[in-house]
Amino acid sequence: MAWFYKMTGDADLVEQQKPAFVEFLKSLKFPAAPASGGAAQMSPAFPPGHPAIGDTMTPAAASGPVSHEGQPNWQVPAGWQEVPAGQFLIAKFTLAGDGGAAAAVNVAMSAGDGGGLAANVNRWRGQLGLTPLSTDDLNKSLTTVAVTAGTAWLVEISDTDARTGQPTRLVGVVVSQPDRTWFYKLMGDAKVVESQKDAFTQFVQGVKY
Repeated sequence: MAWFYKMTGDADLVEQQKPAFVEFLKSLKFPAAPASGGAAQMSPAFPPGHPAIGDTMTPAAASGPVSHEGQPNWQVPAGWQEVPAGQFLIAKFTLAGDGGAAAAVNVAMSAGDGGGLAANVNRWRGQLGLTPLSTDDLNKSLTTVAVTAGTAWLVEISDTDARTGQPTRLVGVVVSQPDRTWFYKLMGDAKVVESQKDAFTQFVQGVKY
């Protein structure tokens, strides 16, 4: 018998959650198959609180209603459309522009430092087809942002989306707290991102944890 486990979704979130995924796999315990040949009844012992596993390949959150579980208090800017967040995201919003142009805001949270500031910024750069920055160059690209709790850094990246080949802009904010890290990413059509940058920054600054 073979078991298959797949984590799929937004590239930076998958990379961010990879260590937790590996630890989850290490925690699985498979009981021995019964002598009567009932191997088909064998099931792994999942960690406490693990959601039920179905036979669908699509994350449940992708097709279900919008959930506000785990969200802090925030004021959503006018024109932002909240959509089901999917796996690993706390919230997701779509932003429409002229002529079908669009952008999206992703909100994610990870325990601890989430893999580190440099790793996450360089992962965002990779989404736009850019090479990683050295620590010194990365520090020069960051600016601080005042938030209600914790320390925040803002980065702006402009290039071409590696997946679509279209000119794209990304504005990201990383909010570090003692026990967790929040990741806010505005990414999409360059003109839409530029028009929404101030609203995005104010949104992040106004979040109450």
